[in-house]
Amino acid sequence: MPLKKIGVVSHLTKSNNIVIKAEEIPEINETVYLKNKSEIGRVIEVFGPVSSPFILVKYNGKNAVIEGEVVFVERK
Repeated sequence: MPLKKIGVVSHLTKSNNIVIKAEEIPEINETVYLKNKSEIGRVIEVFGPVSSPFILVKYNGKNAVIEGEVVFVERK
């Protein structure tokens, strides 16, 4: 399946989650990927103002993630 850009990594939290500045809103529990299709975690929450939302992802720790990196979900 092709990847769909959902946003850009804002920062990692102290509790080892990833905060993403959203451009598209994914489903809760949807898998999040880097551009090379490596999985970085799952969506656990969407929060913030409707005009400028954020996505909280439970980081799996398997792949390095840096601030400013573009992240994706799979879409049909």
